[in-house]
Amino acid sequence: MKRIIGIAMVIGLVGALTVTAQEVKPRIVEVINLSKGIKLEMILIPASKFKMGSPLSEKGQNNDETQHEVTLTKPFYMGKYEVTQEQWEAVMSNNRNDTKGT
Repeated sequence: MKRIIGIAMVIGLVGALTVTAQEVKPRIVEVINLSKGIKLEMILIPASKFKMGSPLSEKGQNNDETQHEVTLTKPFYMGKYEVTQEQWEAVMSNNRNDTKGT
């Protein structure tokens, strides 16, 4: 379970997906109690299709931003907020800013 939460936290750090949907659905929020009152709010990202990249007409569009359709085949949870130091330490059992041991 810690590994799954750790992976989800890393995904949350990478960024969020912008999904264009035909209808707005309520977001499902899951609150995970990590330990000692430290909580992590997760949002369900549903399986769906969306367009990634920039249209050719967008000002400042680069050649590597070709717009294409992406399909998410399975739903997953993503952190609602950036991971705090306290949350990281609760899951990973170390301090990511401690460079002495790396």
